[in-house]
Amino acid sequence: MRYAWIIILLLVAGLFIGPLWDGNTGYVLIAVGNYTIQTSLVAAVILLTLTLIVLRVLWRFIMRLIQGTAWGMKWFGQRRTSKAQAAFAEGATALVNGDAVHASRAFNRSWQLRHDGTVALFAGYAAAQNQDYAQARDWLTHTPNPEQLQLAEVLFSFQQNPEHTAQRFAELKQLRQAYPQHPQLLRLTLAVYEQQHRWDDLIASLEDAKRLEVLTATELEQLTTRAYREHFLNIGRSNASALEEHWRSLAREKRRHAPIRAAYLSALKTFQQLDAADKVAARGLKRGDITLAQLLDQQLLVPGVELREYLQTQLKKHPEDGLLLQAMGQMAMQAKEWALAERALRRASELVPSQRVWLDLAHVYAAEGNSQAALNAYEKAMR
Repeated sequence: MRYAWIIILLLVAGLFIGPLWDGNTGYVLIAVGNYTIQTSLVAAVILLTLTLIVLRVLWRFIMRLIQGTAWGMKWFGQRRTSKAQAAFAEGATALVNGDAVHASRAFNRSWQLRHDGTVALFAGYAAAQNQDYAQARDWLTHTPNPEQLQLAEVLFSFQQNPEHTAQRFAELKQLRQAYPQHPQLLRLTLAVYEQQHRWDDLIASLEDAKRLEVLTATELEQLTTRAYREHFLNIGRSNASALEEHWRSLAREKRRHAPIRAAYLSALKTFQQLDAADKVAARGLKRGDITLAQLLDQQLLVPGVELREYLQTQLKKHPEDGLLLQAMGQMAMQAKEWALAERALRRASELVPSQRVWLDLAHVYAAEGNSQAALNAYEKAMR
């Protein structure tokens, strides 16, 4: 409104100064019936401006009187409420559609029309979705019971400054005890455990992660394998025999869980306990605790007697099984039996061609001194 008045004043000044400067003020003739009014153009513009100002003042005075009455208060209140509800509905729709920016603007409009705690809650959530955590935390102070939203405030604080999470680890742990069923809090806690290498704490939280479904099946499997691998490595570094004793002390269902068995196999290979790794891998395959695909994918095969015998037995039953041939080829590579490795991997490349198979075959050819075949296999792996 201020700019509108500035424009009007500039127009008046232009109309007043311009004609005077030119020496021609002009005139305006108004005829109504037998009556006529003649005045200068400048005076007409000034009178018109004054009339508009007076009308505006009168209008505002009348509206204030109306708003002071019970009827006026009710009518204008309903109008503001209706606009606030419309803006809130618009924001909620935008939030459901994934447009948090539009939602945040709509909730702000609704709040300006009517200070509703529910609107503040939604506005805080929308601000957090936009990663404006400072604004989100400010919205929480306008909710009906802000003391009940301590968890949300802490989560927003951690998300705004993730580098401070380690410094507030004790607070985070207390919140986990107070809110054991909160999925977002658990997800944040798992990330902190992993960053700080608190593997035992992370392992203790894996059951909750599975129950609350805060991770996908693949993410949970990978996290389980990594946590247990680091756990086993910490034990094995202190005492080689302690690792096997700890493995035997685990519950049977844990030893039969594929990610945990894979983690134990990885630790055994790291400490070069190949005989033990051979038995764990072979018996896991026989009982179905782990699959051959998992062993191949994580490169957990070892050239042991028991594992070789099992694979050979399976190959007799399924001579065209590409995974069995790939596994035999990898074990032969580790034992430096290049001719056997070449036959097995070449046949595997025909049945189950993959980048891993072609790279292994290139390695075998290179070890045999066949440079051209190695180059061809490497080119096929890079396609």
